[in-house]
Amino acid sequence: MSTAGFETLCLPADAALFARLARLLIDRHGDALADCDLLLPVMAHAPVLRGALLAEAGHALFMPRMLTPALLAARWQGDAPVDPHPRRLLHLVAQLRQQTWLGDVDPWSAAQELLELADALAALPAPPDENALQQGFERAHGLADSAALSLEARLVHAVWHSDCTGTPGHARAVTQALMRAAGAARRPLIHLSARVEPAPAWLELHAARVPVLNVLATRALTDTPVARVLHAAWPPVSPPVLTHAPSRDDALELAGRVRLVGAQSLEQEAQCAASCIAGWLSEGRRNIALVALDREAARRTRALLERRQVLLADETGWKLSTTRAAATVDALLQCFASDGYHRDLLDLLHSPHVAGSLDRDDHAQAIAAIDDWVVRRNHVDGLHALLTDAGREFAGCPAGRLIDALSRAFALMPTHNAPASFRVERLLAALDALGARAALAQDAAGAQVVNLLEQLRADSSGVALDLSFADWRKWLNSEFEQALFRDSAIDSPVVLTPLAATRLRRFDAVYVIGADSRHLAPVRLRGVLGHEGLRRELGLPDSQVAAGQLRDDLAGLIACSDQTVFSWQTQRNGEANLPGVDLQRLDLVLQRAGLPSAICSAPSLADPPPLPELVVSSAPVLDPARVPSRLTASGLADLMACPYRYYARHVLGLGAGDEVEDAMGKGSVGELVHRVLHDFHVAHPRLADAAPPALADALRAQIAAAFDGAIARNFQEHAWADRLHDRADAYIAWAVQRESDGWLFDSGEARRAHVLELPDGAALSLEGRIDRIDRNAEGDVALLDYKLRSAERVRKTLQADDVQLAFYTVLEGGAVSEAAYLALEEDVPVAFIQDDPPAAAQALLSLVSELFPALRNGASLPAHGDEAACLHCDMRGLCRKDWLA
Repeated sequence: MSTAGFETLCLPADAALFARLARLLIDRHGDALADCDLLLPVMAHAPVLRGALLAEAGHALFMPRMLTPALLAARWQGDAPVDPHPRRLLHLVAQLRQQTWLGDVDPWSAAQELLELADALAALPAPPDENALQQGFERAHGLADSAALSLEARLVHAVWHSDCTGTPGHARAVTQALMRAAGAARRPLIHLSARVEPAPAWLELHAARVPVLNVLATRALTDTPVARVLHAAWPPVSPPVLTHAPSRDDALELAGRVRLVGAQSLEQEAQCAASCIAGWLSEGRRNIALVALDREAARRTRALLERRQVLLADETGWKLSTTRAAATVDALLQCFASDGYHRDLLDLLHSPHVAGSLDRDDHAQAIAAIDDWVVRRNHVDGLHALLTDAGREFAGCPAGRLIDALSRAFALMPTHNAPASFRVERLLAALDALGARAALAQDAAGAQVVNLLEQLRADSSGVALDLSFADWRKWLNSEFEQALFRDSAIDSPVVLTPLAATRLRRFDAVYVIGADSRHLAPVRLRGVLGHEGLRRELGLPDSQVAAGQLRDDLAGLIACSDQTVFSWQTQRNGEANLPGVDLQRLDLVLQRAGLPSAICSAPSLADPPPLPELVVSSAPVLDPARVPSRLTASGLADLMACPYRYYARHVLGLGAGDEVEDAMGKGSVGELVHRVLHDFHVAHPRLADAAPPALADALRAQIAAAFDGAIARNFQEHAWADRLHDRADAYIAWAVQRESDGWLFDSGEARRAHVLELPDGAALSLEGRIDRIDRNAEGDVALLDYKLRSAERVRKTLQADDVQLAFYTVLEGGAVSEAAYLALEEDVPVAFIQDDPPAAAQALLSLVSELFPALRNGASLPAHGDEAACLHCDMRGLCRKDWLA
């Protein structure tokens, strides 16, 4: 290689590749090797090659300059302008929106696909003209003289031509930098390629000035027992065709190095992977790869290894959008987009990055206070109510400071269409208002999030495209999806890496996780503008090429590793999940050689350690001091239906917490109806003073006022309001008739208490609230309890062991001559009157006087509710009745 020229040399892609390459370079260059440039696929190959060169030379050696094509391009790119991807995408979307070419096609998807095609075409020697592109489209689609295909060709050519003649995108800028490097080449070049493909134009230009040795690593030249089996399973031709079966000895050699493991679940697969890797480490292996095909399974494996104090050096990286830092930004945007929807609001507040100046305790206190306010006010959404009402209520406390920070942040977010750069700038300002930018900067992923936002602000400046909030967020989300986060601070013998990054690398052991037919398969590109045939016509790699590369990667991985394990989940969503097609072919080849199937089952998950023996009881006994001294009607009903439920709810204080209702439940509607009827009768104590139509209109006005807020939050609440409006006339008719029967409204929502002296000397306070109290001219009292239920359900309630009316009779005392339920879920109200209220009250007093002394004397509270009582009971499961019966 003393003169300019181009030479191609193929070497076997096996574990001895770098030893052969080192021998070749020393034989050809000797001490002059330091004057050469050596281009490697990735820099991970550099330490291996240096070691091979030293071993081959047998003495100290000046090394060649080792680079990758990307590093070489970065050296020669200098200050040459590059059009960043975000700006290119926004410019192209702006152009597509001005046209009607694509009809209903999403302009963002079309623009992204056009840019990907332009970047892929950037490596071609010379751009074809528009006619050549159209002919390629027509051949690919099997059509001729198609206006649609002519349009597609013009679109692709226009984007490509703009990339060639204007400010180039990143892919073309790299190609141009490599061409400049080739034009100024002064040193002999050795280029190692992990793929057998035509030499790029910049490499041929190098050969016009300096000697170029293009070394192609190909598995077609390998002839070892393992390689012969792999050639039989995955012939290095496309498409692959099964050839003759390998010998049994060759198959045994491969079977001793490769395991195919099927797991029944993600947890079993992850446990198998973690145990296998831990075992390799204990054997002394120090160069182990975990190839992550299934990201979810890889995450779980990583967590299990970290429990064993085994950290992973991550070469793969995670999508930046999956980090907690990115989730903070997304929570802020989602809260703004949903107008402060309560779940989005609490997600944002729980982020540790929005604490601002609050310390951990104050932040927790603020979250708890705002959470309580949201439930108490049933705040479904509405930023205005949150920022004004809650801000006023919490003024001067930690929650108030957090609300003030939210108010400043949301005030900065534009509500009109605006350019992307302006929106990103306002987003950064909103993060500052929350104190989140400084907090994010303290976190590795957070710092990358902030840097990405600042870069996007710069990259999108100068683009005259006004975006709606939804479109801007779609663009921002796509940028976060493309960005990767890598933690480079960990140095470990176990690396987490993608399959493509294992090319030509030597490992002691490799675990490939998620090797099923969905994950271990070539990527099939489907887009708006083209298909596989089009890519072939344009000279771009298609899925067939990708499938061949996948087989080469798998073969190289097995050939360069002492041990390789492939695992997958045999069941997904209740359906069979097969291993990758290439693994099925490999297993078939081994069986043709006379071996049993290589597929085995993952070890069963270890049984969890036995729990300590618990003393359980569904019939607790109360210490006398813990017997309640207060009793309500609902408490007594619980005690009668199921004593254990009374114990859990009223002694232990357990129960489901209140939740925000997106749509009003019947309980909330019932509370509104109670309030409406109370306010109406207070405003109209004597119905005879007004005409029934006027009374009905007044009642409808009360209903409308009560439901205004609910309807403003959720228009569907109109259904409840309309139903009550329709029944207003019937209710007025019933109320007027009741008044004519002599019963006049006296009071409503009346709180009452009655202290009962028990036989054992203790006192029990009976407490409750009576919906309505009427009186007649003789001084008799009638008690009414409103029920927003059907008449049939109310009738069954009264026929059962109901205690509510009797309880209220005890509370009111005096001359209660009538107690009734009023069923309102009917076209006409229906009253169900209790027989002999004083007698029922006396029976209830006798019952209570026996029950509570018995509880103090050690009577148990068993879980003996019937099926109706247990059906909707919050304590079902806690009482263990279903298991201990």
